[in-house]
Amino acid sequence: MNPSIDNDEQKHDEGSTIDHWPYFWWGCALMAIKYNLDRAIAWFGFGRPWYLWNYIKPHGFAAIDAVPPNDRTFYVILLLTSLPFLISGIVLTLRRLRSAGLPLGLCLLFFVPVINLIFFAFLCVIPARKALAPRRQTARWIFLLPTSAGGSALVSMLIVGVVGAGLAYFSTEALRNYGWGLFVALPFAMGLVSVLIYAGPKRRSLASCLLVATLPILFSGLCLLAVAAEGAICLVMAAPIGLVLALFGGMVGYIIVGNRAAPLSPASMLLVLASVPLTMGMEQRADEAPPLLSVTTSVVIDATPEQVWPNVISFSPIPSQREWILHTGVAYPTQARIVGRGVGAIRHCIFTTGEFVEPIEVWDEPRRLRFSVADQPEPMEELSPYPHLKTPHLHGYLQSREGELRLTAMPHGMTLLEGTTWYTDQIWPTQYWQVWSDLMIHHIHLRVLNHIKNLSEQRRTEGNSR
Repeated sequence: MNPSIDNDEQKHDEGSTIDHWPYFWWGCALMAIKYNLDRAIAWFGFGRPWYLWNYIKPHGFAAIDAVPPNDRTFYVILLLTSLPFLISGIVLTLRRLRSAGLPLGLCLLFFVPVINLIFFAFLCVIPARKALAPRRQTARWIFLLPTSAGGSALVSMLIVGVVGAGLAYFSTEALRNYGWGLFVALPFAMGLVSVLIYAGPKRRSLASCLLVATLPILFSGLCLLAVAAEGAICLVMAAPIGLVLALFGGMVGYIIVGNRAAPLSPASMLLVLASVPLTMGMEQRADEAPPLLSVTTSVVIDATPEQVWPNVISFSPIPSQREWILHTGVAYPTQARIVGRGVGAIRHCIFTTGEFVEPIEVWDEPRRLRFSVADQPEPMEELSPYPHLKTPHLHGYLQSREGELRLTAMPHGMTLLEGTTWYTDQIWPTQYWQVWSDLMIHHIHLRVLNHIKNLSEQRRTEGNSR
């Protein structure tokens, strides 16, 4: 072999890598330049402020077509000016991954919101990978862990589960924030760190690592339930997104462990978990208004709009039978009464947790009844070993804003009755939690609409018999 060629290849490899401290300083410098550039564009070009937390939740828009027209130019300019920084960040991250001996495919995490902050923090700590020795080097802290698979899994679950429960409690109780930091960054970090601890003493299989990644999520949920910090149903609803992201973090942890000559230091794992409350704090400072969402449910009634209308504005108590989801603690309607007539009347819809106070805004008899929501009760009763559990998300997070009942005449004396609720939910990510809230509201609608249908058809039958 030609020695000069080998030397050239070695120099090329060294030049295409970057160690953790230069990566940290370059990342901070680029972020500072980009942030101040964005601030200048926002302030001098559009007369608006711009803060660090706006990178996490710029406005809660799901797509570019959801951005208000006045803001589209601003965000397009920010996107265009970010391209040089994006390219630089990708190049630096690829060199850092090569230096750390990690798969270059992990660079995709650079594009995942929130998780990319954890990923950056992690790459800023792990040192450059040395040449693989015949056997893995052993760190001092490894001797404190059990060598058996069961023992390592148990220690990993306890350590990460307790820390995760504490961070979840910090987010919900101290910050009153249910967002990306809680439901995305935290489970990902828990899955990642749990595998790093579990696979520290000995190489483990992928299947066992993925299983271990989910254990702290389940254990932290039990901890929150045991200390009366959360109810069972809300934990069940949060489980799918938490477990999926924990598996994602566990996969990344498995790849990292498999490409390291020595176990990672506790400082690396600590920094990953420490980046989570930082994300939570930035998100809490953003305090963005949630989007206005809507749910529409309809039934066809064998009665005319004139016969249905009296049961729309008020109705007798609904029979106690209800669908499965309304047995989980979700508040549901029992009856409705109205005080007054026409615009300005007050409709009171009685739920199991209290009553909705609904001032009438549109009274178009017998076609349309529209109302706002002046007051509302808690959206559910938590299922918990403790009676009357009051968690923060029961107050002011899921809010009904307006409602409407629309009657459309159909052939053969029938009526299409549509019920619509407009609401906001300050629990993020919106796309995930909207699935649950839409499901609950849809079943609440069905309970009311089917009762109106039964009353109207019964009265029509009684009228025809006479």
